[in-house]
Amino acid sequence: MRVRRRCAALLRRAASLPSLPLVAALHASSLRRGVLLVPSLIHAYSCCGDLASARNVFDELPCQERTISARTALASAFSAHGRCAEALDLFAGVDDEEMDGQAVTVLLAACARAGMVEEGRRVFAKVRRPALQHYTCMVKMLGRAGEVEEAERMVVGMEARPDRVICAALLTACRVHGRVDVAERVAGLMRCV
Repeated sequence: MRVRRRCAALLRRAASLPSLPLVAALHASSLRRGVLLVPSLIHAYSCCGDLASARNVFDELPCQERTISARTALASAFSAHGRCAEALDLFAGVDDEEMDGQAVTVLLAACARAGMVEEGRRVFAKVRRPALQHYTCMVKMLGRAGEVEEAERMVVGMEARPDRVICAALLTACRVHGRVDVAERVAGLMRCV
């Protein structure tokens, strides 16, 4: 357990540099020790800009070990590098019940980043109990696509109280698309926050 924590900490530091030779050396060291931290390795390779190695770490796993956390890490890496369709493809065939909140957030953020509104709507529709971060991703996605009124309806209709982040996302969409009328209503929502 101590070795796993230490390897994870070293991978985080190597990713923050980012140093591809150091990440590769840590990967080799973890293989020799029999400690494989797949999400950490994927994240570290991604931070170094080496998506091929990140993908290889995932592809070398047996199918039964391709966990949601490993898929989420790789989807996040793909999304960060503008390969959002590939991020969505990683979850093709995964049961909706298996998806955790972090995976949904990564997929919605990928859809928002790539302007994939219909795909984002489909992902969001499968979520039983959306969290505030899921709504925030949807508002950003809809706002970027010019669907400001739909984003406003989503904020007004959600169960959770809107926070400053979601209101800021909606206000940004209003500014970009010149929707002063919606911005004035958002100001009313913000007084309740």
